[in-house]
Amino acid sequence: MPKRVRLKIITPLRLLYDNDVEMVILRGENGDMGIMPGHEGRAAVLGYGPLRIFNNGAEENELAVLGGFAEILNDRVTVLSDAAEWPDEINRVRAEAAKERAEQRINQKNTDTDLQRAELSLRRALVRIEVSSYPLIRDRK
Repeated sequence: MPKRVRLKIITPLRLLYDNDVEMVILRGENGDMGIMPGHEGRAAVLGYGPLRIFNNGAEENELAVLGGFAEILNDRVTVLSDAAEWPDEINRVRAEAAKERAEQRINQKNTDTDLQRAELSLRRALVRIEVSSYPLIRDRK
């Protein structure tokens, strides 16, 4: 069994991460999944949430992943997402303003409001706010 997993995180604009890790925890549609070496192969639809990277027995980095999917094989995980951001790339003030706007649209109960779109905006803002508070522990590779 391999001792590390190759993790690649890719968006349409760039390769965010490409390195070997001990474990990765990502948010699937039905909850968090931890992937370690030797994990059974599968594809997973991703929800909005933090993706946590572990090395040397401890959490090393987190980033916001806003949907997409992951291909999981026994020695590699490839994450494809429309949007993913490191904590230092998130504008917290902008995320908090987006949260307030989304909450206002949801609470107005206006028939012209696209409730599903407002709820998705709120979820994105909440993930960005959560991840923006994490320190970036190590340099990204």
